[in-house]
Amino acid sequence: MAETVVQGTEESGNGLYAALYEEIMSDVGKMAAVERSYLRLKPEVPLFIMSVRMRAKPAAKTIGAVASTRAERGSVYVSISDELYAPGVLRALWARYGRDDVVQTDRSDITVRGADASEEVDGLPVESQEQPVQEIIGALWRVMPEGIRNRRVISGGGVITAVATEEVTKPEYIEEAMEVHGKMVRGELRRSRC
Repeated sequence: MAETVVQGTEESGNGLYAALYEEIMSDVGKMAAVERSYLRLKPEVPLFIMSVRMRAKPAAKTIGAVASTRAERGSVYVSISDELYAPGVLRALWARYGRDDVVQTDRSDITVRGADASEEVDGLPVESQEQPVQEIIGALWRVMPEGIRNRRVISGGGVITAVATEEVTKPEYIEEAMEVHGKMVRGELRRSRC
């Protein structure tokens, strides 16, 4: 599980905001791509800085390494066990068998019509989901309170940092966000240090 650290001026709301953040990130399926998150909340300003350190992108594997398969009556049933590879499995199956013969029955189960054997599907190479930068940014915006209009994003070093305020984004807000971003890149913002 990814570590989430919240530092806010309203102590009673920090835990609730952490829970809201984790719920939204899980709902959009991005928590698996996150190594650590740091949220600095100053609702009285208002100023919200959210920084996310992404996990390293896993190497390419075969479908057999990230899913279990079984052949039955002219179809192969695929059950994905590593969610980071789910989009890649679907893309690999579409490329090999076409969209009409690949049916996703739920989030992790896929039926492939016309595949001859499990081994045929198991051997297909698949890459993990690319680091979902735009989707992470979208999720961060969903976590921000309504009415927060001025938003900026800083990205680099495997970290995405969003800064948002209701008023004009002052230079000191950007400086604070840059400081948070730099500390996340260097791995300095952890639970014991906040």
